Amino acid sequence: MKKQIITSLVIVGCLFMLQSCNFTPCTTLQLNLAGVNSRIVGDSDSWEGAFGFQAGVDAQIPYNCDLGFTSWAGLSLSMQGAGWEEDWGEGLIKGTTRLWYLNVPLITRYNFGSGFYGELGLQPGFLLSAKDNYEGASYDYREYIKTVDLGIPVGIGKEFNNNFGVGFRVTPGIININKGQYQDEWKDRNLTLAIRATYNIPGK
Repeated sequence: MKKQIITSLVIVGCLFMLQSCNFTPCTTLQLNLAGVNSRIVGDSDSWEGAFGFQAGVDAQIPYNCDLGFTSWAGLSLSMQGAGWEEDWGEGLIKGTTRLWYLNVPLITRYNFGSGFYGELGLQPGFLLSAKDNYEGASYDYREYIKTVDLGIPVGIGKEFNNNFGVGFRVTPGIININKGQYQDEWKDRNLTLAIRATYNIPGK
């Protein structure tokens, strides 16, 4: 029910914006690179933060809007996951569960002026790889992680006159990523905090 309410609010907001918008034939591309603090949060208590990164491109959906809104759709390769530590009776073992996703962020931004903006959207993610790494070995972990994820990106940013920009984006996941034997016992979600560098390639 919660996911249906969120999706409905986003759709209603988009329809409201389109009432004051005129479509144009050109668009702006935005290249982005981000350092990420990636976590898995929820019922499991052994997860810790881990470093990751994101790289991708966003395309501005081509319309002019009198309300100060712009919409973006993109593709992003994202290295996520989390560190962990467990004691299996032979001493403390530390490792990292590394999850690679192809994310598809669908973002609406509000431009405050002077290059500052806030953003909100939905982000489906598709699992490309899942590895559990510890004691110098890597093990396939895909059978325990769902193939599709869904997050809600929320962020702020600043664009400069030279087309470069910076931003901060938080993307909490809203679905349980566990499957198989852990799905019913543990309810865990992805969480990423990203410091982003961007570069705009303006449309003609």
